Amino acid sequence: MLPQERRFVMAKLDFKNNTEAAKDAGYSERTAKEQGSRLLTRVHVSEAIRAGWIARGYTRESLQAAIHEMLEFDPGEVTSYVNEKVTDWEEVLASTVLADVRAELEAAEDMLRALPPVPKKKRGQPDEPDPYEVERATLEREVAQLRRRETTLAIQVRKNPDVTVLEPRTRLKPTPYIDLDKVQRAGKHKFISAVKTTAHGRNVELISLLDVVKLAGSSLGLFSEHHIHTGPDGGPIQNQTTFNADKATGEQIAQEYAKLLEQVK
Repeated sequence: MLPQERRFVMAKLDFKNNTEAAKDAGYSERTAKEQGSRLLTRVHVSEAIRAGWIARGYTRESLQAAIHEMLEFDPGEVTSYVNEKVTDWEEVLASTVLADVRAELEAAEDMLRALPPVPKKKRGQPDEPDPYEVERATLEREVAQLRRRETTLAIQVRKNPDVTVLEPRTRLKPTPYIDLDKVQRAGKHKFISAVKTTAHGRNVELISLLDVVKLAGSSLGLFSEHHIHTGPDGGPIQNQTTFNADKATGEQIAQEYAKLLEQVK
């Protein structure tokens, strides 16, 4: 087995995909994807990978049992919900909105009137700071905006009492998320594909059901691939003795795997 092939086998046994394993084996990033697929078509490489899996305790039966567990897994077992504010647009009678705007305007004007008066300027003395300047300016802008809106809506209602307008309505929406604490309590770590930290906390991603179906199909022989095997430059493949994991004993598998580890060192 060539050095690059040995490194590829060890990378595959470390759960790397074909492209990543080919990169670890020394192939360039530009050709890694093609080389990874090509390496798996070499019988002695694929058999070395199988021997490695068996030596590590992964058999066809154990893999099928794990896949079956994945298919039976219900994400709802580890799902929680958080209420998030969402804004929807609803068609509402303009007269209803006008009444709401007038109520808001009255409240804003009351708050503005309740503020202490602006300190008067005194001749020959420095101006006194207005401690309510920011609050006063905010309320004045709000009152001005509400008055403009009131005028627009009043004109629409006067023309047509049944006219409607689109209004934003904020509501709380239960949003599901994968609860990492529930995952840990249920012992479902094997179903996690990634945990990412975002501005809103941890985002847990579960293994894709499509990936599980592909694994199941390949394992049970439902899916198959067709490969054309050729030697260098499209020539015939040179015969060589290879290790057959299906016919080997447990001791032979362990010996073959030990050889592989020794070659990588």
